Amino acid sequence: MPKQQAIEDPVRDLSRLHGPARKEALEALYHAYNHARYRAGDPVSYVWQYPDPADREVAAWIAAALAYGRVASILNSLDDLSRRWEHQPAAFLRQASDREMRKALSGFVHRWTRGEHVLGMLAGWRELTSSQDLPARLAAHPHGYRAALDGIRTDLLACAPEDPDHLFPNPAGPGACKRLAMWLRWMTRKDEIDPGLWADTLAPARLWVPLDTHMFRISRRLGLTRRKSPDGEAARRITAAYARICPEDPLRYDFGITRLGMKQPM
Repeated sequence: MPKQQAIEDPVRDLSRLHGPARKEALEALYHAYNHARYRAGDPVSYVWQYPDPADREVAAWIAAALAYGRVASILNSLDDLSRRWEHQPAAFLRQASDREMRKALSGFVHRWTRGEHVLGMLAGWRELTSSQDLPARLAAHPHGYRAALDGIRTDLLACAPEDPDHLFPNPAGPGACKRLAMWLRWMTRKDEIDPGLWADTLAPARLWVPLDTHMFRISRRLGLTRRKSPDGEAARRITAAYARICPEDPLRYDFGITRLGMKQPM
């Protein structure tokens, strides 16, 4: 009988490499996938639709917040928002009153997110960014970006007309805060995937990995953590493992690793 062909499993292959050999493989992965042509099918593609940096800031904030569920559903919901603010997110926030924003967002649904949750995120963002320098506030916090976001969340909840609820998880809690981590990656790193809108102020070395169940499964197979659940401590340990490979940019391989994981057998 003919030999059965081995099932391709790039995560398994990477798990067998260590030291310089693993770093070399990860660099190859970065150069293979961190290109503009791979943005499609990822929520970050929505941010790149807008040429103006002010529009991109608003788009990144809400796109990361809504980045849960199937990617096609996320992008459909973001397209719905674009129509509601007439493809001008920064002008919408700058010119619309809370009442006008509420009317524009009425009927919006993304899974269990409703228009009032989005209103809370957007109106809160408007109030914070009009009164303070958020990149500088993040950069100045002695205990890191996650600790800084705890205070930012408190301030946003105090000034938002609605509670954004699950769209702005508590950074002081035990969860991985994957969507906040992803938003910071977009704002901090600058290449063909991450737009790096605040790259002049923020440092990639201070980011933490955007950890969901998919990335968690890959990380366990690579031996980066033995944690049983994808919580905040697991994210910290996985980030530390990548920092040992690339201290100045631990999330350099994040996008490529997730694409690699899409090829692994179920």
